[in-house]
Amino acid sequence: MKSRTHAVTCSSNSGRSKRIRTIFTPEQLERLEAEFERQQYMVGPERLYLAHALQLTEAQVKVWFQNRRIKWRKHHLEVTQQRLALMQRHRTDDTSDV
Repeated sequence: MKSRTHAVTCSSNSGRSKRIRTIFTPEQLERLEAEFERQQYMVGPERLYLAHALQLTEAQVKVWFQNRRIKWRKHHLEVTQQRLALMQRHRTDDTSDV
């Protein structure tokens, strides 16, 4: 797989550089998402193997998984809240019919 990953660095007014932001290729994202579907935690030799296969550092893979878990939790929290609101609406509709 040819790597097109590149990093973006920004300088602040104080002259210090911010941390580097990795821009993943569509192929890397597809593989990372597939691995996330399989398991939400990637550790040890598996993470090292995946990083090598995608031509990324282990730290990049680790941070991607951390960020993806946060996104997953946030989405599932929103879905749960929507379901609860819908259930409560149905409950109040049912009691108002009586």
